[in-house]
Amino acid sequence: MQSTVFRSFVLLSCTFLGLICGTLYLYSSYSPQLALRLHYLATGSSSIALCGSLGTAVVGPLAGVVVDRNGYSAALFIGGVSIVLGYLLLKWQYDAPYSNLPFSCFDLFLVGCGSTFINSLCLKCCAVTFPSIRGVATSLPLALYGLSAMFYSVVASVFYAGDTLGFLYFLIVSLIIIFLICCPAIVQCDKRRFSKRQRTEVVEMTTFGPEPVDPLELQMHGVHHNSEISGMKLLRTPRFWLLFIITGALASLGQMYIYSVGYMVKALVIFSYELPPDVLENVHAIDILVQNQQQLQVSLLSVTNCVGRLAAGIVGDIVNKNLRKPRSWLLFLPSFGLILTQVMALNISHYEQLGPTSILTGFFYGFTFCIMPIIVGDVFGMENFSQNWGLVSLAPVAPSFYFTNLFGKVYDLRSSTGESGYTSCLLGGGCYDLVFKLSLGVGILSLLAVAMFNFGERYVASLNLYERRRSSVSVK
Repeated sequence: MQSTVFRSFVLLSCTFLGLICGTLYLYSSYSPQLALRLHYLATGSSSIALCGSLGTAVVGPLAGVVVDRNGYSAALFIGGVSIVLGYLLLKWQYDAPYSNLPFSCFDLFLVGCGSTFINSLCLKCCAVTFPSIRGVATSLPLALYGLSAMFYSVVASVFYAGDTLGFLYFLIVSLIIIFLICCPAIVQCDKRRFSKRQRTEVVEMTTFGPEPVDPLELQMHGVHHNSEISGMKLLRTPRFWLLFIITGALASLGQMYIYSVGYMVKALVIFSYELPPDVLENVHAIDILVQNQQQLQVSLLSVTNCVGRLAAGIVGDIVNKNLRKPRSWLLFLPSFGLILTQVMALNISHYEQLGPTSILTGFFYGFTFCIMPIIVGDVFGMENFSQNWGLVSLAPVAPSFYFTNLFGKVYDLRSSTGESGYTSCLLGGGCYDLVFKLSLGVGILSLLAVAMFNFGERYVASLNLYERRRSSVSVK
């Protein structure tokens, strides 16, 4: 039995490793400055963000296989090297400056890949180390994942205002320090894990099998609990595809807002400014205000993202353990919430109105990304959890790419270049409103998918029961 002190140290290490994983969300706070330095349009800047998201998604299944089969240490090494290398290349490119969009995309792709490797090992490590409080344990590293952008945004605004290069240097050094401090506990946890597997198969099944479920819980949860499912059997399961659709829809709405809010701020600040933005003496004042507002929105998104992840873990355990209900019922909350945020975004006319939308978007996005992997473990078991969650986490790739890329294209089409060479969009919310009209439809689709996941199989089962009873009556 692992000592309480060691388990606590493992939990702390996984929690602070979440700080490394979440730096990808920081991109929107410096993306306009990076684009200006390297002469990228909004579409190009959006493509860089998309490649970061692509990295987090496409390596999900591979990271899952590495964690499930090779342990935590290998994933930790791959993830740490990828993240640090990605930021080193980005810093070099900014410093040179070396304007090459595919290269910039590759930089953030590496960061995204590394984030997924470390996040996968943290989730699995916490879930199997604390099986009785799985929701709370996994919510802690996920919470710092969400809080990471806020932490670094505050540092940037206080110590590196207007110094993007200096901030990137600080970011790299801090990531290396956190990695080196947290590494020993994860490696030791790996050694203890494989030592137990060699001693007895019973311990292995206890450690990596699904959490015991009593008969009452099975009765209350019905179809929402299952035995270990993975591989091709998983792909033939309707519940997998419903979770895939829900994850893709909800995550893409959050990611589009997170990666595009920097340009939303810029459009609304210029629209709210009393003087023409292309006058040279106004450009500097506008840029300062834009950067301040960008830092504010990123901080709001980060804090509420963290709160949403903590809330999902705590409420999920309460619903599951105390109320004896499936955690999947909680998916209605982010579905309704993200529909609301799309409506709010359509009605923003001033940059000071962005705050409530950022707060709610961060909360519901964080809630989604904490509760969803726990639901995957509940429904499909923990033995192949990392692989299964890796497959589900592929869902946001296509919709996130579409919406974020569409945002950049719409913004560029509605922008113009003044006599001073300053490119801007003067339409305020009109610079991007088309995107939120389309994303509102995706939010409604997610709500329908959540309803089908929670009630669809029960409805079909009740119909089958009704038909059997009807047939038996007719025979009599």
